[in-house]
Parts: sequence; C-alpha cells; structure tokens
Amino acid sequence: MKGFKFLAASLSIAICGMFVAPAVHSAGFPEKPIRIIVPYPAGSNTDNLARILGIGLAERTGQPVVIDNRSGAGGTIGVLSAVQAVPDGYTLLLHTNAIATEPVVKKSLPYNARKDLTPITTVVSAPNVLIVHPSLPVKNVAELIAYAKANPGKVNFGSSGSGTLVHLAAELFKATAGINIVHVPYRGGAQSQPALWNNEVQMLIDPLPSSKTMAASGRVRALAVTSSERSDMWPELPTVSESGLPGYNAIVWFGLFAPAGTPPDVIAKISTDVRAVLASRQTRESLQKLNAVGVGDTPEVFSKKVSAEFASWEKVSIDAGLKFD
Repeated sequence: MKGFKFLAASLSIAICGMFVAPAVHSAGFPEKPIRIIVPYPAGSNTDNLARILGIGLAERTGQPVVIDNRSGAGGTIGVLSAVQAVPDGYTLLLHTNAIATEPVVKKSLPYNARKDLTPITTVVSAPNVLIVHPSLPVKNVAELIAYAKANPGKVNFGSSGSGTLVHLAAELFKATAGINIVHVPYRGGAQSQPALWNNEVQMLIDPLPSSKTMAASGRVRALAVTSSERSDMWPELPTVSESGLPGYNAIVWFGLFAPAGTPPDVIAKISTDVRAVLASRQTRESLQKLNAVGVGDTPEVFSKKVSAEFASWEKVSIDAGLKFD
C-alpha cells in the first residue's frame, strides 16, 4: 500500500512536471544573444525597423540583439537562412507581408513559408496611398473609377516591380472596381515615382511617407489611403473603402517569425517582450519618425492574419490572370 502511494505520488509529480516543463524551458530565455535576420539591405525600411526593435529587446531582455542583413533574390536568401536555423528562439526573421506574395510570384522556392515559419507578432503596419497625376481629371476614388470605365485601357498604373505588394494592391483595386487599366512595371520606387511625375503613368499605389512628400510638392494628387481605417499619419485623407470601393484593404505590415518547431512557450515569451517594447514611449517615438504604427498582436492573431494574406494574394493573382516567370 505504501509502495502504491509512493508510485502514485511519483506519477503525480512526473505529470505535473510535464505540464510545467514549457514554463521552465522559457523561464531563463533568452540566455544568449538573439539574431534577427533581415532579408533586405542595411538602410531599408525593414532594416531600420529591426534596429529599433533590437534596441528595445536588448534593453528588456538584457541580451544583445544582432541584426543580420541577408539580402538577395528578392528576400529569398534571408528567409531560407531563417528556416534552416535551429528552432530555439535565438534566430528570428523580420519580414513584410511580401512573404505571402512569394508563392504567387515565384514558381519554385527552396522553402514553404506557410509550414517552415512560425508567426510571432505583427510589429508595425502602415497603409499605402493611391496617388494620381494632377492632369487626370479626378478628385476622388469614385471619379477615378468612373473615368477609367469611360476610358478603358487609357489609364496606366505603375509599380515598383511585377509581383510586388504595390502591384498586387493595384491589381486588387482594378479587379474590385471592374476597370481596365494597364500595368507598367519599373525597377523600384526610384523609377516608378518619377514616371508618375512625368505622366508616363497616371496612377500609382505607393508608401505613405513618399506619397505625402510628393503630394506636398504638387507633383501628384493623393486620393485615398489603402487601409480599412484612416491613418493617424494623414487623417484628412479618406480610405479607398469609404470613398468609392467598399471593403478594399491593402496595407503593408512587418512581422516577426521564428523557424517552425520553435517551442510555443518561447514564441509566447518573445511575443510578450515585443509587445512590451512596442508599448514603450521610446519605441513609439522612434516609429513615428518612420511614419509607422506599432501593432503587437498575439501569435494566434498574427497566424490567422498570415494565413489570410496567403489566400488573399493567391486569389488576386488567379482572378487577375497574372503570369510570372
């Protein structure tokens, strides 16, 4: 009987140990430097954001945070480096929702981002802006749609490259509005923006900071932000949804990922730390300089967002009949 009681007690302790093991596993995390892989060059928006996040995380955790720029192949090199890393929480990836357009644009990838990465949290999100050349006789989205329908094929829209987020955002606008406008791809915003100034194209969806600067100079006319709600960074500018195309939403977000297989308790700890960093005044002020707004959602919420993005851009591509090499 005493043996039975001892055995039962031992089993009870063992079972309890099974349930508390994850908490014990993350209790000391992190115990060494954390690496954040950025799949774009130093000085890029993603890199600037990673450095702000890194400073905050280092202060909160007491461990150094190293920013590792692994640019090339449109971000593929950096993502591959992340998915091949040991899934222990010490290697993270900061990427935009361009990660959800990769399967649309590239026929073969050396990884499956849906399966090989674990979403942690959205770090920041920001709208793009629908801008047009001032010579176009439209003052709002409804007038733009009406003009395009009355002049099929005569409105050209630029992009910073085929398959980029801004290209697909414009394709979504085109499909939802039911209009015939012509895509003209360029090699980056440094080319697509002057193309709009020079009236080579008449419409462009572009990041808010650069759009606001161009609009202030009179080179372009801003019609609406692409988010579902107005932006605090440009509150007087209406959304595409409220000004002629209900339901339209095409923002850019930057999110943090870990290699698949990273322990859930470690994912939760990182998410909690990032949310605390984003809530700090220092980080908010730094992000404001980038015209970005911190988000900091839970891994569960972010995972649903990522899954929805994969499905959404795949549908846009199919509906628009897009073909990529």
